[in-house]
Amino acid sequence: MSDLAVAEAAMSPEERSKAQALEQIERLCEEADYFGWDVRVHDAGDFLVCLVRIEKPGGRTFVVRLECDDYPALAPLQAFIDPELFETADETTEARAEFWPQGPNVDPGRAPLPVICIRGHRDYYAGGWHDGWSDPPTAAHALYQHVVDVRNAIFDVWA
Repeated sequence: MSDLAVAEAAMSPEERSKAQALEQIERLCEEADYFGWDVRVHDAGDFLVCLVRIEKPGGRTFVVRLECDDYPALAPLQAFIDPELFETADETTEARAEFWPQGPNVDPGRAPLPVICIRGHRDYYAGGWHDGWSDPPTAAHALYQHVVDVRNAIFDVWA
């Protein structure tokens, strides 16, 4: 058994989950200058919370909060939060519908908060609406690609 395999076998399920989420978050950080977003990570103990601030040129600023509990067994839990709270936000920061984007592929009728129809977050797969989540997720469904897709929708179609 390789040293890496031995190290991974010694990790708790929470540590393995955090390590796999961190791989995706590190990619987001590496691409921050290219995509024009800011990334912050909060360690919530058993899981990581990834916060990404995306400013639409000439428009609103959005902060996406992705709770990576049990990643990659489960897709991240996604919410949009007050952009003013980016520097201090954690898993307890309130998400409200007013912080969600508006436009195509945003369903405001799902209570209590809207749901965006972009693969890669937990609500997308909930209730059997869509399939495609696997452990590990394919590149198209991974956390990194989800943030890229959200950023592109913010820039191209959402207000």
